[in-house]
Amino acid sequence: MRAVTLVVAVVLAVSAPAGGAPSAPAASASSTSAAPERGAAGGIPPGTRVETYLGNLSFPVDMAWVPGSSKIFFTEKNTGRVRIVTARGLRAEPCVDLDVASDNERGALGIALDPFWGQSKRIYVYYTYDADPMAAPPPENRVTRFDVVDNRCVNPLHVATIPSPNSRHNGGQIQFVAGKLFVATGDGTAPSRAQTLDSLLGKVLRYNPDGTIPSDNPFTTSSGAPSPVWSYGHRNPFGLAHKPGAGWLFESENGENCDDELNRIRRGRNYGWGIGYACDDPVGPSPLPPLAEWGDPDTGDPVIVPTDLWWYEGAMPELSGSLYMGDFTFGQIHRFDLDSTGSSVVSSGVVHDDPGHVVDVSAGPGGWLYFMTTSAIKRIVPGS
Repeated sequence: MRAVTLVVAVVLAVSAPAGGAPSAPAASASSTSAAPERGAAGGIPPGTRVETYLGNLSFPVDMAWVPGSSKIFFTEKNTGRVRIVTARGLRAEPCVDLDVASDNERGALGIALDPFWGQSKRIYVYYTYDADPMAAPPPENRVTRFDVVDNRCVNPLHVATIPSPNSRHNGGQIQFVAGKLFVATGDGTAPSRAQTLDSLLGKVLRYNPDGTIPSDNPFTTSSGAPSPVWSYGHRNPFGLAHKPGAGWLFESENGENCDDELNRIRRGRNYGWGIGYACDDPVGPSPLPPLAEWGDPDTGDPVIVPTDLWWYEGAMPELSGSLYMGDFTFGQIHRFDLDSTGSSVVSSGVVHDDPGHVVDVSAGPGGWLYFMTTSAIKRIVPGS
């Protein structure tokens, strides 16, 4: 796994101009910027442009769009707030204001809609809980389910509790696939945890929506009960996405000074991070190689700090049917076309170079391709 640690990314983001208090502009475009075309493999399609959908935000991390509507939920890393955007703009009152530890890579991180949102009106949030930074116990990462009633997040249910022994390598993404909740966790800066199956750190975990453990998970605990561990050997995952209808789960992972990765996550597999890892030299049993990787000190290939992912099927046919990934270091959006089995990358390219740090890619209102930087939500739309 490669790439500078995400703590470097967070420090950069904190020092980057993220604006002051969030404003509430209308959901129409406020500014535009053209992305460079990069030949057949990259660039936004001719006749399209990148525009700012909502600006002056306070370090947003992840967004969840309610399909068929103008409503977007998103997390703010440092404030702990879950914000709501509607057709009228950014609501002043948050859905919930969480007590978070926000040092380095902690904070309000991933967010996902319940797969049966239409009936349940529920969301899930991954965040680092810390009611009192000056008192014990230490912070812990939580995945909490909320009912959304009148734009307020109520009736919290803690679905998963995950240790946060260090302010770095907390992971933080969540994703529903085939009705199951997947949770990506970092190793807490201790590589040994990634290869230890009785630890929840350095893993992709799989839960039922109520926090119980599916009986068909690949591992069991020492008592013989099902374990939430789905895959292991991860350093610091910062993205999860799936192809709708196919069940393919993808993960982006931050390496150290090499080996940032794009991975296809498979049941029970090892992804090679642990004690003794060296660049391109994974550890543990039968490590699964990545679909793509960045960062090689020997060649000078830089790490990129890959962030969240999205499989896009939307209103823009020229962009549909591909996997997209954010890039914190260079502010790029990467596109990957995969083979018919989702097992290898057929072609890839950079769709857009942004002056900000890209933290998330998603679909959004109108069915366009959206992305987030540490200060704005932007989108690719028709026009010039």
